[in-house]
Amino acid sequence: MSFLTEPFRARTWREQAWAVAAFGVGTFWFCVLVTLLATGASLAITLVGLPLLVLTLWLAGVGARVERAWARVALGVEVEAPPEPARREESAARRFLRGGLLRTDRWRAVLYLLLLFPLGIVEFTVAVTLWACALAGIATPFWVPFVRRTWRPELAGGHRLGDHGWEVPVAFAAGVALLLVTPWIVRGLVRVHVALLPALLGPTRGELERAAVAEQRDQAVASAGRQAREIERDLHDGAQARLVALAVDLDRARVRLEQGAPPDEAAALVRSAHEEAKTALVEIRDLARGIHPAILEDRGLDSAVSALAARAPVPLRVEVSVPARPPADVEAAAYYVVSEALANLARHSGATRGTVGVTASDGRLDVVVSDDGCGGADEAGGSGLAGLRERVASLGGGLGVVSPPGGGTTVHAWLPCG
Repeated sequence: MSFLTEPFRARTWREQAWAVAAFGVGTFWFCVLVTLLATGASLAITLVGLPLLVLTLWLAGVGARVERAWARVALGVEVEAPPEPARREESAARRFLRGGLLRTDRWRAVLYLLLLFPLGIVEFTVAVTLWACALAGIATPFWVPFVRRTWRPELAGGHRLGDHGWEVPVAFAAGVALLLVTPWIVRGLVRVHVALLPALLGPTRGELERAAVAEQRDQAVASAGRQAREIERDLHDGAQARLVALAVDLDRARVRLEQGAPPDEAAALVRSAHEEAKTALVEIRDLARGIHPAILEDRGLDSAVSALAARAPVPLRVEVSVPARPPADVEAAAYYVVSEALANLARHSGATRGTVGVTASDGRLDVVVSDDGCGGADEAGGSGLAGLRERVASLGGGLGVVSPPGGGTTVHAWLPCG
């Protein structure tokens, strides 16, 4: 049934509009690009043509953006734009060449826009010819009688149009058949055309890999900066304050002793300074453990996660199945995921129990921490999840958080572990 209704669907007419427009658009870009490229190339030896070539490539980039947008509107085809080249510290001349003449994505756009001319001719000719013949055949019962009354040219052998009674029904049937098959023929041509879009107007595999590496590098830098600020804040609010109090107590004890105060009073101040020193040592040790926990390096992920779970305020079920130790950076990232998730569980969730699972299979490490708390975890709310996402993404992994209000929270991180 869909075969019979295909000529009347909106999708069919969008494809016809694409095929017809390709001819006009292709003609325009062919004339513009051939003229500019020929002029720029002929003047390149005088250096005057170089800016003209850069302008040509810039125009090709504009044309590529328009084509991607037109494909999205007309056909619903999404073509990802090639990534912009990363900014570098380099000379103006090299930046000019790399950002203009040496951009492969724009040269691919030039090739596509030049190919659009012959493609447009074929698509336009086939679409217009088939639709015209189909409509002419369907309209045969209406225009043949009129022609017989007003214009009766003799055909081969003295035959006149419409003399045989079977001619009009056959022409009508042929028109109907052509009406039904024309959408599919044009669609085949459009699909061939659309197949060129990602190849010439989309990113190559190398460009995607370079963009992914650049994004991971930026995320790693952002994550390192955030961790440095956290360490600085922890030192300022914790150990540094303790050490300042220790210095004040010792100074007060010294002054009291120099003033001849009773030994018991000075001893009390020294005892207070001693307690501050022990507390500062504990906070520094905890901070150092947060930077790189010794148990993780010495005994591996299983023992380190078990130690975290033992300090949790609620009962936890821990399952760690990692046959071989993953790389150190992956192991550390998994540890921090568990640590931050358990810290959020203790501070915000109101949970009564939870689970921690760490499994490795097929070159991937999965870390899942869940609880039965109040849910509603928000990365933007200062929970540390945004920092975890940056850390995990910098290693090529991902982080998912499911936390419906009242439905508990599940944090799932996956990391490549070779």
